[in-house]
Amino acid sequence: MNPHSAIPAMSQKIFSMKLGVETVSLYLLCCAVADAGAAITRSTLQEKWNGNRTALERELHRLEDRNILSGDNEEAQGETVYRMVDEKRWR
Repeated sequence: MNPHSAIPAMSQKIFSMKLGVETVSLYLLCCAVADAGAAITRSTLQEKWNGNRTALERELHRLEDRNILSGDNEEAQGETVYRMVDEKRWR
């Protein structure tokens, strides 16, 4: 579970946004990382991501563009820590 919340990170809204399969897959991966209590960083995602680094970067940008994921100013071991944005603020 996400240590900052008693509810899981995943929102069903992701499935009605007409996003690509890779984008939704990365969102689900971010949710799993958050629910496990780990920081969402490129490194933690890359460990589990089945695609290449270029695809990971592309999908991260798509999630940020839609305001689903936000890169905080916080860093963990020199990396940006991402946070899940409330679905009410998604575009």
